[in-house]
Amino acid sequence: MEGHVLLPRLDWSGNVSFIFDTGADTSLLMPLDAQRMGIDYGLFEQEISTLGIGGTSENFVESAYLVFVGDEALYGYEIELHICKPAEELMTVPSLLGRDIIDRWRVTYDKSASELLAVVVSWDAWEILEE
Repeated sequence: MEGHVLLPRLDWSGNVSFIFDTGADTSLLMPLDAQRMGIDYGLFEQEISTLGIGGTSENFVESAYLVFVGDEALYGYEIELHICKPAEELMTVPSLLGRDIIDRWRVTYDKSASELLAVVVSWDAWEILEE
């Protein structure tokens, strides 16, 4: 899933390719994307340890907006984005789109057609109509 991430406190934004991860409670920006976008880790203030399938992860938490393109509009969500601390073994792992976003969509997966369809159903998304 292609999305646009905005970190307003840091005046930073960039496009990110997310893996659709129904097992992740929260969306997670991985070091590869953070490095590619030039994020300065020294600016983060809030740290948190989380437990996942790979063990404990040390992350920063930052208020963020995630924006996705729909058929006729852009849809945005305000979330607390987790940003994984850099580690060599994580440099090939893609960023994760977690249930903090996925739970706001109606999702249909058709394996035979290799198709994943996500439809916005949550009223807490803000919508920007394209003109």
